[in-house]
Amino acid sequence: MRTLQRLQFMLIPALILSAALTAKCPSGSVTVHGKVENLPSPAREAEATVVLQMPKGTVSRTASLSNGEFTVEVPFSTVSSHFMGEDRCNTVPKFVVVKIVSASKVYAQRRISFKDSFEMSTSYSYRLKQDLSIDVLEESGNNAT
Repeated sequence: MRTLQRLQFMLIPALILSAALTAKCPSGSVTVHGKVENLPSPAREAEATVVLQMPKGTVSRTASLSNGEFTVEVPFSTVSSHFMGEDRCNTVPKFVVVKIVSASKVYAQRRISFKDSFEMSTSYSYRLKQDLSIDVLEESGNNAT
């Protein structure tokens, strides 16, 4: 019984400390604005899904297309590690994948290198260096991935 109480007294402060360390790193965000051309008429209710490929998994958000355009903002954690009480807050995506989807069918997909194609707009907020233009006919003809 005493061992269980000691474990509880050690575990609770450790959990609180862990949460406090994680909270010290700000959240980042990636914003992708784009335009979709030559979308087939059956896909008029299409959505844009933006997937961030992070070192430890993926994060995604989806938004509807409006007049063939979309803007999707995807928040992500910048925490990379904790070392001797010091936070490392430098995690960014490796790739950003943009998919144009309607009724579970992917009409176009583009994989973009984060390092080459994004710039910081404000602290920990990133955007494409230029708006994205996706031509569904061209993408499907090239079998883009």
